[in-house]
Amino acid sequence: MPCIGFAHETEPPLEATPAMAAMRYCQTVGVRAAWGAQARFLGAPASFKYIASAPLQKMFMGDVAGVRTDAIYVLEELDLEERRQYEESAFYGWKQADRWVAEGRERPEYEVLAAVFYNRCKQELSKE
Repeated sequence: MPCIGFAHETEPPLEATPAMAAMRYCQTVGVRAAWGAQARFLGAPASFKYIASAPLQKMFMGDVAGVRTDAIYVLEELDLEERRQYEESAFYGWKQADRWVAEGRERPEYEVLAAVFYNRCKQELSKE
């Protein structure tokens, strides 16, 4: 997923067409929600910690065993508005995963989570 790199950075660049902008937006939201969901499946509480880019990328791109489980980790370089947007998506994913855990569901692969949340975003935009 080429959008994964954007999910932990500041907002992605603006796209040329509304359709491309919507796709990029849903990719970003989907990846961020999946990050929050994965944190919940791994036992993280609904809290955020801010860290530098290098350790975050190492966690994100590495094996799931390397993901810290004491919080949902966010890039510290984000400004206040970017953090709010990131946290909103990640917390949505965390809450959804909390429901799935309560139902006894197993943790799906990260890419599956990202696709689930991408499709949800796409459906929401289609309603508007």
